Amino acid sequence: MTTRDTIYSVDTACAGKQRLSVLGEGVTQLPPESDGSGNVEYKTKLNPENGARTTHLATQLQWRLAEGNGHAVYVLGVHDDGEVIGISDVELQLTIQTLENMARQLDNVHILSIDRRRLDDQKDQMVAEVHITQRNIVRRTELRVTVLGDHGAGKSTILGCLTYGEADDGRGKARLNLLRHRHEVESGRTSSITLGTIGFDTEGLVLNYANNRSAEQIFQRSRHVVTFVDTCGYAKHLKTTASAIVGHSPHVFCLVLAADVAAITTTTREYLRIAAVLCVPLMIVVTKMDAAIKPQFAAMMHELMSALDTVVSGRSKCIVTSETDSDSLAKDMMSLAVVPIFTTSAVRSVGFSELTAVLAKSRHSHASSLMATAANNGNAKVHNNLFEFHIEHVFSIDTVGKVVTGWVKAGTIEVGPKSGHRLVIGPNALGGFDDVDVTSIHALRIPSESAQADSSAALAIQPQKAIAVRKGMVVVDADYLDNGTKRVSSEFVARIAVLDPELKAMNSVIVHIRSTYRLARILDISNETTDDENNQQCGESSSWATIRLKFDDGVCDYLYAGMPVIARDGQRLTFVGHVADVV
Repeated sequence: MTTRDTIYSVDTACAGKQRLSVLGEGVTQLPPESDGSGNVEYKTKLNPENGARTTHLATQLQWRLAEGNGHAVYVLGVHDDGEVIGISDVELQLTIQTLENMARQLDNVHILSIDRRRLDDQKDQMVAEVHITQRNIVRRTELRVTVLGDHGAGKSTILGCLTYGEADDGRGKARLNLLRHRHEVESGRTSSITLGTIGFDTEGLVLNYANNRSAEQIFQRSRHVVTFVDTCGYAKHLKTTASAIVGHSPHVFCLVLAADVAAITTTTREYLRIAAVLCVPLMIVVTKMDAAIKPQFAAMMHELMSALDTVVSGRSKCIVTSETDSDSLAKDMMSLAVVPIFTTSAVRSVGFSELTAVLAKSRHSHASSLMATAANNGNAKVHNNLFEFHIEHVFSIDTVGKVVTGWVKAGTIEVGPKSGHRLVIGPNALGGFDDVDVTSIHALRIPSESAQADSSAALAIQPQKAIAVRKGMVVVDADYLDNGTKRVSSEFVARIAVLDPELKAMNSVIVHIRSTYRLARILDISNETTDDENNQQCGESSSWATIRLKFDDGVCDYLYAGMPVIARDGQRLTFVGHVADVV
């Protein structure tokens, strides 16, 4: 599974770059300082200053921090042309004191580390690298929207219009902004997960690439961020789509339908059932209204309404035609009371203002989500005060070390010893956990003091011994594993809604849990015939079942009651549901 973009620090994209460091033995010359851009500043030395000079130096530091997305490097004992000359111990101490005074003039700026080296040919001269950070103190709300739909529905085109603020030319121009691979551009078919982002400022103005240079700038200016997860429409890429459904912890499913089709497909009905079973808010976006034929469109909409009545009978339907009442509509959608339907045209830029108005008001309630999951799974216990972080991607950066990106399921993490908690990472190959320290945090690509529950984040970690870090692992509070509840196992029981009637005849299925997937053997399966409220959400009471699965080859995974799970058999979805018990 590949992604074109991430919602974390740009540093993760620079894993292969290595900057020549003044700390290297024998280094006497560095590249000249870049005055026009970059987060690296050369200084021979700094003397204690007052008044205008100190203000000027603080302003220069703020600019370097902005260039480095909250991270600046001051190289001391080096001329602007890169010549390494060194300074004395006393001069170094005065320079560091001046840097501390500069940092105090700015908001939430701290000296992260000071590394020194004594010159070989001049033992009384030293050089140093000072790393300075400016951490995020503004709380931003985040909404993750997974975009689902059949091939050719216009998912990538709609997201291209939203994230770049441009109309489509009718030949796929808008989707080119999101497509990652050459074969995707040539065929027009998405084969990988792609992330797109828009933000909203305090006034509700849409922030995208039309009025911002980068994703970092969008995040900096935003108070509410919406991240779209674009998925694949073709059945041959079902593995990637299934990973997106359960792997990115979506707050909303956005189902995209084309207005020029004669009928909704089996795949569309499956996506509706998945939204119902997983209790995820749902919105529907109808695209290509400029190409719609009235009788055909009316028949398709009638079929869609019938499918909604059957699958999500507990939610009202609302065709959105204006921006009025977007606040109440967003609240009703997030509380599973209504399914809003938007009609759009990427060519004519119609319907996007209504869509963004609802997204701007949509907020995910972590507490209500936990209660809904617990209610849906009987005895599922919620421990929302201890930190739990699910790893989606792993990077190795020369100047930082291991960086893991993902989302915080519960609790809060802070940098350094003030967190007051012992953290562990795992499970490893033996099913155990190892101690780990978190050295820095980026939330939505912005350096931050902490990461809260239900937010995306990037953590720089230092395991206390050499371990293989992979996606699908978790970083958790050690107390979370000591409460007597089994968390790591190769066997579990799930309560599922059956999507493939041939499931009972199968011996094994491929199970997707978070960002990982594994082959699992079916040990037992039994139908449920009770007709309770949860069954009615799925539309057919006889389609519910309890299944017992065991991963092949004795592989263990981190599991908990209430965890969403989806399974497939090749290019067919077989079931969707939640883990009911860890065996």
